[in-house]
Amino acid sequence: MTETEILRTVEACKRREPRAEKVLFECFAPRVYALARRYAPDETAAQDFLQECFIVIFDNLGKYDAGRGEVGAWLYRISVNTCLQLLRKARQQPALDFGDLPAIADELEPEDLDRIPESLVLEGIRRLPPGYRQVFNLAVFEEWPHNEIARALNISESASRSQLSRAKLFLKNFIKNTLPSYEPQRLV
Repeated sequence: MTETEILRTVEACKRREPRAEKVLFECFAPRVYALARRYAPDETAAQDFLQECFIVIFDNLGKYDAGRGEVGAWLYRISVNTCLQLLRKARQQPALDFGDLPAIADELEPEDLDRIPESLVLEGIRRLPPGYRQVFNLAVFEEWPHNEIARALNISESASRSQLSRAKLFLKNFIKNTLPSYEPQRLV
């Protein structure tokens, strides 16, 4: 869809036209669901996050200002904030200290990076402690600076940096320890 078509769809959604709401959902659901899967502790929660994101999106479409940016960027930012709110409500707000993680001596080799399936990386992200996962997602995928992460999660900037560093180490350990024995999941 072009941005013009998306804007027409948004206007129809503001009038609560079901067909337009379906079109907007189908256009952006894959991206929002991918975001939700990174934040949610499991698949069921990710589906709930997706639904809640679109409820908030549809409730706030009247506040969208085309002069301030594209619909997709606005919608994605709303989704990130909604996921963070849902995690706070579930009392999965990060603690400032998760203890020490064991260090690994060896680095992953560059050729290993080509062998790392996306599903393995996603599994590693899901296994991160909630605080690490939130900071990692905001820093890596959303590209938020540490001062914004700190403000959004109510932690210090140094805690944000520390949690990102620990999240990366956790993922590196997870991938290094899993990769040699990794077998893709088969669909039944």
